[in-house]
Amino acid sequence: MASPWARAVRLPASLRPTVFALLAVLALFGARTAGAVEERVWFSAGPSIVFYDPKVALKDDLGISVSGTGYLNRWLGVEGTYTTASPTREQPYTGDGSYSHFGGGLIATPDRFAWTLPYLYAGIGSVSGKDLAGESKSHSSFHLGAGVLLRAGEHLGFRLDARDVTFKDDTFGDGERVNIVQLTGSLTGLAMGRPRDTDEDGVPDKKDKSPSTPKGAVVDANGAPLDTDKDGVFDGLDKSPATPLGAKVDAQGVAIDSDGDGVADGIDTCDSTAVGVVVNATGCPVDTDGDHVFDGPDKCPDTPAGAVVDATGCPVDSDGDGVADGIDVCPYTTAGMAVNAGGCPIEPSATARALSEDYLITLSDLEFAAGGDSLEPAAMARLDDVGAVLVQWPQAKIEIGVHVDDGPEPGFRIPLTQMRVRSVFSYLTRKYPSLNPKSFWLTGYGDTDPIYPNTTSANRAQNRRVEFRVMNLNAVYQERMKREAFGSSPATPTPGLTPKPPSVPQG
Repeated sequence: MASPWARAVRLPASLRPTVFALLAVLALFGARTAGAVEERVWFSAGPSIVFYDPKVALKDDLGISVSGTGYLNRWLGVEGTYTTASPTREQPYTGDGSYSHFGGGLIATPDRFAWTLPYLYAGIGSVSGKDLAGESKSHSSFHLGAGVLLRAGEHLGFRLDARDVTFKDDTFGDGERVNIVQLTGSLTGLAMGRPRDTDEDGVPDKKDKSPSTPKGAVVDANGAPLDTDKDGVFDGLDKSPATPLGAKVDAQGVAIDSDGDGVADGIDTCDSTAVGVVVNATGCPVDTDGDHVFDGPDKCPDTPAGAVVDATGCPVDSDGDGVADGIDVCPYTTAGMAVNAGGCPIEPSATARALSEDYLITLSDLEFAAGGDSLEPAAMARLDDVGAVLVQWPQAKIEIGVHVDDGPEPGFRIPLTQMRVRSVFSYLTRKYPSLNPKSFWLTGYGDTDPIYPNTTSANRAQNRRVEFRVMNLNAVYQERMKREAFGSSPATPTPGLTPKPPSVPQG
């Protein structure tokens, strides 16, 4: 004899229209794709087709089934079910029988938000029926099932399922196992539902204009994610929700600052700033005092404009007079001299006044070796005084002229002065390398331009002389006026100045 499952496939002709109608409804509801709700409670009632095991000698027939379902969470619930039928006996038996099944168990579904909602069921229960003598008997049972809920709306659906009820029956034998199959189509009421919210953002799918919002993102009333700082990372996921507009951020919304200057990439127009440098709002280094050493590394941030600074941004003072190079008009002042705001001596030496006011420095009877051009030590000391002044007036064009008295042989007087002027020039440019050789003219006058008649020793001593004569008088005059314009008050040391020993030897 065929199994009840095989008999369920070969349906009686009277039942086929009902099954085909159920399959059509299944196909219709399966096409639904819109959002749904998650109802926590189902109430179902409808007809069942009951296929009896041949062992119980009952004809397949219709019954009535009811069930109540309550879900514990999104996937798992509990269900109680009851089915009753009044089948007739199979030949050779006569009369009517009865069948009822009551059970409870667990129901599981993969997604209660779907319009077409499949499920599995398993549970235990009790089967009651009349034996051939008309006495009612009950048997404990175990049942398995599968089905699908087809939604017709948020509160109504149609349910189609199949269940196999297994129990041991002693009506026709000694506890033989019996299987009864129930195919049920039920009208289902859905209650205690909540709208579907796929992305769990608090806005139901049917109102959510962005149903795929990442979990944790803050959304507006329409479900659209908010991005207050417009950095591409949604509020709620953004660990830095006040990022300035235009800043580049990482996946967590935190601004990226490649050079560590406090200005985010994207806003930073100088994205390779050295560590420690103070920057402006666009990330570019700040140089408050304009000395080309950026604030931060600049240890002297108040350096006056124009001052020469070292690598730390502090002023350099080559001559040690308290006025920084660059703003020092007289950068080679003799050490220890009082200077004005321009770095120029308040009380110039007699030699300096002779140059700037008389435009002529005269060294009478400069000491040379007798009849030669070698400088004596005393002559060198006197030339050092001149050299210290000449380096302070680099703009002066100077003629160095050497004169002798009538002592040397007449034919040797001019050659001797020519040798001596070269000796003087060589000494000065060697001792004071900052002197520009192109600013000097050398002339040996011999005895052609005496100051006094060569009639006495005193006169001859005055005629034996070296003269340093200014050739560009106007340039020196203009320079003297500029220096004197700084006044005669002692200079206030340049802020941040670190005095250094003079780099040019002083006489």
